[in-house]
Amino acid sequence: MKNLAILGAGGHGKVAADIAEQLGWNIHFFDAAFPSINKCGLWDIVGDEASLIKHAANYNAVFVAIGNNDIRSKKQKEFKALGFAITSLISPAATLSAHVEIGEGVLIVANACVNIGCKISDGVIINTGSNIDHDNHIGEYSHISPGVNLAGDVNIGEQCWVGIGSSIIHQISIGDNVIVGAGTVIINDVPENVTVVGCPARIAHKR
Repeated sequence: MKNLAILGAGGHGKVAADIAEQLGWNIHFFDAAFPSINKCGLWDIVGDEASLIKHAANYNAVFVAIGNNDIRSKKQKEFKALGFAITSLISPAATLSAHVEIGEGVLIVANACVNIGCKISDGVIINTGSNIDHDNHIGEYSHISPGVNLAGDVNIGEQCWVGIGSSIIHQISIGDNVIVGAGTVIINDVPENVTVVGCPARIAHKR
């Protein structure tokens, strides 16, 4: 059995660990709160980040289970630079075309569907029950929340957060660092560094 180090012992980490266990990994958690906390759900927290680096030889790969896009990006890049293998975790209960490009450190959760021609970049989260139709491109370290529906040929920029239950029609481009509010319906392109809400979407503020 291969050993997986998961960095980040929150709710997101539990989801990642559950999927990893289904995929046959032996799991240890590492978190900055150790030793104040030593369990994440059913799994042991065995050290902090420094401990993981010290014991790198004991692990076949690392997965950064941090929901915050900025922090996930920083930590995944740091661990890759240190020579760690970065694995992706794809739930057996997700549906993926055989013709999808998946980057490193990607999490795809149960009942998500990713269709033909999609590119899912490094560090992306595709959460429970989201539908990613054909030829979508999801930029690095973006988070697609539960129940999101993306039509075909949608381009999501880097470090975006698409809120729960949102919908985006076909051939739409979303700039980098965009927050899409829960339940938003996007029918026009969205520039970078904004928050959009509503049906149809409007810019709530610039960031």
